Amino acid sequence: MQLKDLSITNRKYALNIKADMTSDNILESLSLNDIETNIKGLHALLVTEPNFFLINEDFIDNSLTISRLYNDNFAINKLTSLKELPEDTKEERARNYLRREYFKREFVFSYDDYLELLELDDLLLRETNYHYLLENPYIIYSITYLKKELDDYYMYNKKADNYLYTILKLLLKKGYSDIDSVIAIMSALNLFSYKDNGKIITFAKKI
Repeated sequence: MQLKDLSITNRKYALNIKADMTSDNILESLSLNDIETNIKGLHALLVTEPNFFLINEDFIDNSLTISRLYNDNFAINKLTSLKELPEDTKEERARNYLRREYFKREFVFSYDDYLELLELDDLLLRETNYHYLLENPYIIYSITYLKKELDDYYMYNKKADNYLYTILKLLLKKGYSDIDSVIAIMSALNLFSYKDNGKIITFAKKI
């Protein structure tokens, strides 16, 4: 089973949990969520992308702490099984997971880059004022990822879809000098069915 096989709601819960893992204090971030967000998010990831937790031992340990707090036996058993794997198996599964993420994201990134991507995914899903996001070097890749992983969500939520489209159009207007960036933007724009018919969203810029 893949993340795309889940309901839109559960996919969003899963992405929320991933974003929480980028925090310097993961346990604190998880503790700020409501119970449903944590339980459904952890279950969604454990069913579809269990190897995500192997990227960093803290992901498992903090998720276990939360799961024990909720007496969530399903998550406890799954996370414990992952924690007890041999170290070489953990490392190999973590590498394979990241390789699949390279394919989904359409570029190769470092661990720190990946954490920034996860946080950016969450900010874009929340439709954060894009003036604060436009300079992020990974924004094109994050938009492409979200459009593919949540294609049905963006099909029915035109406001959210137009939010991403607006960002790409603004990036295109910046006039990138490197051809790779232009190609990446054009490729992302091709994921939008209405192309140039979309109304551009504007935010009052607050610096």
